[in-house]
Amino acid sequence: MKRILYALVIISITSCSSLKYSATENPDNYKNIKAGNKYTFHQTDGSKTPMTISSISKDSIIGSKKNERISIAKTNITEIRKDRTAVAVVATAGGVAALTTMIIVMSKATDVLADTAAAFGSGLN
Repeated sequence: MKRILYALVIISITSCSSLKYSATENPDNYKNIKAGNKYTFHQTDGSKTPMTISSISKDSIIGSKKNERISIAKTNITEIRKDRTAVAVVATAGGVAALTTMIIVMSKATDVLADTAAAFGSGLN
């Protein structure tokens, strides 16, 4: 039981973001990036900048972070990720609930089978 719970937690942590753009895989392909959405931009200098995109121009992506306007040159972007923490939390909670329900149902079924076997066994003696 603990192993399955640990596996669910690890899966939820690793699935918290999805890759929307990668400079090594799809250079100059920004079709999955939409204005109005929040993304985390990984840049060539190793920094990460989370921001909400307001517009995409020819050379840069413009957005805001805490009411501060930010512009990132497309040439400085190595990858763009979309945060999906809420989806991962819901999926993990659902998995834990399903696992708990399955364990309870199986233990109750085992008890019923044992009672039924005892009843039939005592009548045949």
